[in-house]
Amino acid sequence: MNKRRVVVLLAFLTLSPLAKPGRADTFTNRAGGEMLHGYITAKISQSQAILQTIEKGSMDVNLANWQITTDRTGRNNKVIVITLDNQIMLDVEVETVKEALARASKQGPLFVLFEIDTPGGRIDYARRICTAIIQEGTCPVYAFIKGGQYGGAISAGAAVAFACERIYMAPGTTIGAAAPIALLGKNVMDFDELYDGQIAEKIRSSWRAYLADLAEQNHRPSLLAGAMADSNIQVIEVNENSQRLFIEPVNKKTDQQIVKTWTAKGSLLTLTADQAVSCGIADAVVASRGEILARLNASQTQLVIDDSVQQASRQFERAKRRWTKISTELDLEVKQFKQVSEGSRALKMLKDIREDYRLLITLAKRCPDLNVNVAELERQLNTVEAFYEEAKLRRPGPQRY
Repeated sequence: MNKRRVVVLLAFLTLSPLAKPGRADTFTNRAGGEMLHGYITAKISQSQAILQTIEKGSMDVNLANWQITTDRTGRNNKVIVITLDNQIMLDVEVETVKEALARASKQGPLFVLFEIDTPGGRIDYARRICTAIIQEGTCPVYAFIKGGQYGGAISAGAAVAFACERIYMAPGTTIGAAAPIALLGKNVMDFDELYDGQIAEKIRSSWRAYLADLAEQNHRPSLLAGAMADSNIQVIEVNENSQRLFIEPVNKKTDQQIVKTWTAKGSLLTLTADQAVSCGIADAVVASRGEILARLNASQTQLVIDDSVQQASRQFERAKRRWTKISTELDLEVKQFKQVSEGSRALKMLKDIREDYRLLITLAKRCPDLNVNVAELERQLNTVEAFYEEAKLRRPGPQRY
């Protein structure tokens, strides 16, 4: 009942800090000088927002009329932690991340901390999470590549890190190698074999540019981000007037001294935590969440752990197990029905088959990540319904079913 689909995945990457308009705690009216302290709980449009203030409570404001100063004066003394610690392959997890961000922003925390350890996932899902982080724009979001089962921010997890304002990495973690790959069913396919050259390059070019843009927005070396997604990019570091520059060898001037070759042509860039900090991709190597809190003067804050993403993943696994159980029972019932002649037993079996189809349809609609063709299920249910009604008419005596 599942459709085979081609899914484009990534493989490793990250990003960093940059203050965004609308994140602030002190608001000064440009016309009258009135000063308010608070935080934005939601953006209605690019300029209109809902502001929660100490002085006047909740109020609608036009952000263009206010001078915004980022500080902690009006924020609540809490930090909210959201964890990504699995493949980013479920729509329900993406939606849960978006909901968690919106929920966190309304609480006015000092910042949101994404703790990341993932082998990657779908490009479209990664971009949706990045967009949610960037567009939320109501409180700072920092990434902590914490390590664990997967050893870092790999693939989609790295892209999420790039969307965050700061990146902290645990010792031994890595970030990089973000080239898109293709998945057909459960099989990894050669990208160029699955797509013709022009389409494959369009996908690579779009993803490469997206990562570079994320890096540039947060004052990170965009060429290094591009090299994480494209093995054709070679990056060297040169020194010019005491300034570090990351360039391709073809752009090197005769008077520029090569300091380091970061990646050779033919290999994707992957960075250790120390390397990432050294080149400006990450902000610091830290041993724990506690060290991050200490660095940001947040050791005495209320720590709120939002595990809704993990709950969503567990709910999906329960739904998948239930789907398998009902499908197995249904297959057995259909086989048994084919061996039964007309009569009350046949009617009872048709009724059970009908109910199982209804359960599967309900489950499929509630859980799109099951990737089930609901229309085909409904067509099969209609066939069963027709058999059932016909069998009832043929059965003499009182109708029980």
